[in-house]
Amino acid sequence: MEVLLGGITSILYGVADFLGGEAARKVNAATVVVWSGVFSFPVLLVVVAFTGGDATGADYLIGFAAGVSGAIGLVMLFTGLARGRAATVAPIAAALGAVVPVVVAVLAGDRPSLLAWAGVGIAIPAIALSAWTDEGEGKTRSGLAFGAIAGLGFGGFAAIIGFTGDDSGILPLLTARGGLLVALVVLAGFGVWKLQGFSKTPRGIILGNSVMDISANITLIYALRAGSFALAAVAASFYPAATVILAKLVNGESLRARQILGIVMTLVALGLIAAN
Repeated sequence: MEVLLGGITSILYGVADFLGGEAARKVNAATVVVWSGVFSFPVLLVVVAFTGGDATGADYLIGFAAGVSGAIGLVMLFTGLARGRAATVAPIAAALGAVVPVVVAVLAGDRPSLLAWAGVGIAIPAIALSAWTDEGEGKTRSGLAFGAIAGLGFGGFAAIIGFTGDDSGILPLLTARGGLLVALVVLAGFGVWKLQGFSKTPRGIILGNSVMDISANITLIYALRAGSFALAAVAASFYPAATVILAKLVNGESLRARQILGIVMTLVALGLIAAN
């Protein structure tokens, strides 16, 4: 079940990233992230009203920490991309985002089968290949730094949120979303990012992004709690493949040979993990 939910999470994150990229063509990325976070709160509150939960203070604190980690990932990813280092930043961020929760899961005692480990071994390069573009001529070392910190931030979100109690339901996502927004607004206040007004935002696209993103967060929590933490985290990390496929279908963007190879490897890896 954790692999199925993780796969659904990947699709939702992939759609969210595609929509976020479309919105970022009209306003800056910081504005997209902040308004998406604002729009997602009512959606999250409605789901919470139906699902309930019994969260402790520790669950809420863990959620807040996860949100801050995710915000750091976004800051470093968008900063690296803005400086023209997508070819280095994106694949490193995507791959590390999968590795971090796996390492944490193993340290916590998770022991997948050998077949599942084979899938994980294929998954990491598959994720990197799917996210690898030809953009960017910046210095490789700098791009690696941005990508590495972004990946630690994204991987940290999955690893941290997974420590919330099963009885808490999705309540920790409330403080996670709050932590993300607080971190981004503080950074904007220090001049790291410039936020644009609501009237200039492509509201329909950002609303779609927020619904997909918060839905992915919800399925991720349930995936992490359904079985193997490590396998759920890896299955939820295949979103670059979904994003590049959507870019091809909707915008007619060409796929590089390595991206096609990454997508094929993704399917093989997911099959091996699911066979666990």
